Amino acid sequence: MNFEDSIYPLTEFLTTNDFLVTKREQHFIQYSTNSAIITVAYASLEFVFYTHIGQDSKSLIELTPIAVKEVFGDDRFQFQSTLTVDNLISFLKTAGRSVMLGDKKTFEKLNEFAEHRSKEYTRKITHKQNIQDADKAWTVKDYTNFIKYIDRTEKDLLPKSYLKKYKIALDKLQ
Repeated sequence: MNFEDSIYPLTEFLTTNDFLVTKREQHFIQYSTNSAIITVAYASLEFVFYTHIGQDSKSLIELTPIAVKEVFGDDRFQFQSTLTVDNLISFLKTAGRSVMLGDKKTFEKLNEFAEHRSKEYTRKITHKQNIQDADKAWTVKDYTNFIKYIDRTEKDLLPKSYLKKYKIALDKLQ
C-alpha cells in the first residue's frame, strides 16, 4: 500500500479547506490550521488508519467510530474499528464540519468523551484486579484480604458466588 496515494484525496480535501501539511513522515501526516490539527497514521501490521484531532498537538484525541457516534451523533461507522480515509472525508464534510472550523466546544466535548472513556476503562481494570486479588486471597483462606478486595469492587457487578463467599469470609472471621 502506498500511503501517499491512499491519503491523497484527504490531503486534497483538507488543503482546499485551508489546512496545511505541517508534518510528513513514513505512514504519518499532520494537517493544521490556526485552530485545529488532524493527524493520520497508517499501521501496516493491522492495515488500518488511525486519526487524531485536536486544537493543538498536546490535546489530540483519537477519532474512532465510537467517538464519532457519541460526540457527533453520527452512527454511520459504528460497526467499524477505525475510520477509512473516505469515511474521514465524508465525516468532515457533514457531522464533523465543526472540526474543520476549529470549534472550541467540539474539542471540549471530545476531551470530555476521552476523559470519560479513560476513567471507565480504569474503573473496569481496577474492578478486575480486585476480583483477581480476592480470588488469590480466597484460595489461601486469607479471609481478611478477601473481604478487603471485595469491598473495593463494585458489588452490584459481582456474580452471586462472590457475595456468598463474602458472607462465608465474614462468618469465618467472627
